[in-house]
This record gives sequence, structure tokens and C-alpha cells, in this order.
Amino acid sequence: MTETADQLTEKAARRFNESLRLVQEGKLEEALESLQEAEKIAREADYDVVLLHALKSKGQVLESLDRFDEAQETYIFALKTTEELLETDPKNEFYTVLLQTNMNNIGNLGNLLRQKGNFQASKQCYEIGLEICQKRLKYQPQNDYFRMYCGNTYNNLGELQAGMGQTEEAKENYEKALNISENLLKDFPGDFEYLSDKVMTLNNLGILLSEGGQKEDAKENFEKALKTLEGLNKDFPNNEKVKEELSLTRKRLEGL
Repeated sequence: MTETADQLTEKAARRFNESLRLVQEGKLEEALESLQEAEKIAREADYDVVLLHALKSKGQVLESLDRFDEAQETYIFALKTTEELLETDPKNEFYTVLLQTNMNNIGNLGNLLRQKGNFQASKQCYEIGLEICQKRLKYQPQNDYFRMYCGNTYNNLGELQAGMGQTEEAKENYEKALNISENLLKDFPGDFEYLSDKVMTLNNLGILLSEGGQKEDAKENFEKALKTLEGLNKDFPNNEKVKEELSLTRKRLEGL
């Protein structure tokens, strides 16, 4: 007997809820099987809500199982699927939130892969995140999340390229990240997160220039970072991370 759309929808939701329970119990392999079944049924039922949630959770479970290639593939598919749905319904908040979640997931996976020395896969994660981000900015050029995401990803890509010896490419991406931070700070003066992003990139660029023998240019970037950090330390005197970065930046200047 053929199941109705309502029956399939209910079945997909049950499978997904079951997978969440299995994740909480630490039964990741079983949770993955349940998610794959929920995904399959959701496709058959044309039930986007469960499909997108299942894809997001599937990627996270695969990542937890150290199956990074499959996690990356799942995140990319989830991103592209969500983007297609946004094309038809651009103001849908659910699709937007899921898109952003998957962008964060693939960006974090890129950072993890970079730390593990898998530079090519890391680069692919950053590039697909940037591709999706730039497309969304065509529709929402002042969207704070997408602007910040692009800035952070340019910085991360710069760090990756610096580690691979691609100095000019790294410098170009750090400069793109700084430009985004500056523009965000024009709109949101004094914002802690945007100022912190600016400091991070200034220090990264300073390190890159210093290692390349460009001491004066490195000094200029470290001094800008130091000035910003001194302001942050004044405004947020109990923030230990700011104090740590302030100390590190002073040491970098002293070491030139």
C-alpha cells in the first residue's frame, strides 16, 4: 500500500527525532543510519523542513565520526539545497538560519582540516563558504552576518595560504578581510566582535610581512592592532583574551 504524503511526513519526522535521541545517547553510527533514513523519506515526501535538519545533523555526526570527506560533501549539498530554496523564497527565515548554520559548519570544518594539515580540503571548505556568502550578499548587500562571514573566511583563507607559503595570495585575502572589518566598523563603531576581527587580521598580516622581511610594514600593522587592543582593554578591562592579545602584540613589536 502506497503511503500518503502526510504519512511520509510523519515518518520522516519520527526518524529525525529518533536520530536526535541516538546522538544524545552517544550512538553515532545508529544515529547516522536514522538520519539517512529520515533524509530519504523527507525527499520522497518533499518535506524540506526535515530534509534540511537531517542534512545539517548528518554532516555534524559524520564530522564527529572523523569522516571528514563525507561531512564536507554533506555540508556542501546542504548549502546548495538551501540556497536553491532561498532563490524561490528569499525572505524565508528558516532557510536563512539553516544556510547560516551550514556555512558555520563548513567554515569550522575548514579550520579543523587546516589544523590537521589537510590544506586542499580546508581550502575547498573556505571557498564554497565564500561562494555562497558572496551570492547572498548580492541580494542582501548590508547583511551583517554575511559580511562578517566573508571577512572571517578571507582571514582564514589567508592563514591557510600563509602556511602554504603563498605569501601574495595570503596578503591579498588579509587585506580583503581588513576592508570588510573597516566597513562594518563604520556602520557599528566600537563593536567588540568586529574590532576583535580587525585585530586578528592586523596581527596575521603583521606576522606575514615580518616573516617576509618587510619590518616597517609589519610594524605599522602591529601598531594598529596595539592601538585597537588598548582601546578594547580600556572598554573591557576584565576580558582575559584581550589582555592576552595585547601582551602578544607588544611582544611582536618588541621582536621586530
